[in-house]
Amino acid sequence: MIYLHVFMKRQMFSLFFLFLTLSIFSQSKELKEIGFEKIVLKTKSDTIFFIKSINDEKIKKPTIIFLQGSLPLPIIFKDKDDIFTLFPFKTDEYLTKYNLILIARKGIPLIGDFEKDAQGYKNAQGEVPFEYIKHDNHTYRTQQAREVLNFIYTEEWVDKKNIYVVGHSEGYEIAASLAEKNTKIKKVVCLSADPFNRAVEEVAKYRLESYVSLNDSIRQKQIYAITQNFLNIENIDNYKNDYDLYNWASYDEKLTFESFKKIKVPVLVVYGTDDFKSFHSHLLPFLLKEKKDFFVKAYPDYDHNFFKKQFDNEGNPLEDSYNWDEVFRDCVHWLETGSVK
Repeated sequence: MIYLHVFMKRQMFSLFFLFLTLSIFSQSKELKEIGFEKIVLKTKSDTIFFIKSINDEKIKKPTIIFLQGSLPLPIIFKDKDDIFTLFPFKTDEYLTKYNLILIARKGIPLIGDFEKDAQGYKNAQGEVPFEYIKHDNHTYRTQQAREVLNFIYTEEWVDKKNIYVVGHSEGYEIAASLAEKNTKIKKVVCLSADPFNRAVEEVAKYRLESYVSLNDSIRQKQIYAITQNFLNIENIDNYKNDYDLYNWASYDEKLTFESFKKIKVPVLVVYGTDDFKSFHSHLLPFLLKEKKDFFVKAYPDYDHNFFKKQFDNEGNPLEDSYNWDEVFRDCVHWLETGSVK
């Protein structure tokens, strides 16, 4: 998915810019201009890059780890006149009170050129980097986020009692898995994904199509195949040599709402009713009735990225309105107060 600052640059789509190869020094300088800095986290088996909002005074602040969705996107974009992050909301109003953290996808440059890379980064050979493909799975992304969480938990600028995880789309599933029985996390927000898995989302799509296309027998065969594939998933380690298959199995092996059952802290699920990828979200209150600290918030007419279709008085379509700022503001209100607007 493409986040806020990418959409804000629509008027620049007609411009073409050269790709910029930036030194570490220039990256640091430019990131500071927008209130962020790069952190390199070295573990025994990995090197993880993430950005955090600058906190030179090392004041203990509540911290929000934002887990973005799929696609091989840089987390910083440049164009001719500007530099901006992949955060889907305007960050300025949160920089004083919160530490904001965004983790780079493995194998993807931290900074990309907006015109060239906004739909997904590709290398000089026109290919998605192998390192990204190899690590594009639920298992790695969860472990990567866990390493960042464990690291910041030891830092003096983090209020350890107020660490929040917010995941959008694919990041929704990662956030839910990360928070299972995790005592370092205070609250979790999951936005815009199916609370079961991708397979169930696909089954629902075919079932709805069968109601309007009068080809129920064909769709049922497809549904049966999807169901059997899910039932046949066993030890996902068996698929590690096939990266595409491992990606699929790692996301489809379990149902996300099962993670919700294991989470011991408050959870907020947010979705737009015009987002098919969130189709089953309305079932969560029925599935998790016993969890009193579980909340669901629906935004009528909003899509996967919280766009809403707009029309003039004659019914002619206008440019869609973008509502990520409103949605995230409501999420922060819940993080702070426990109350759903």
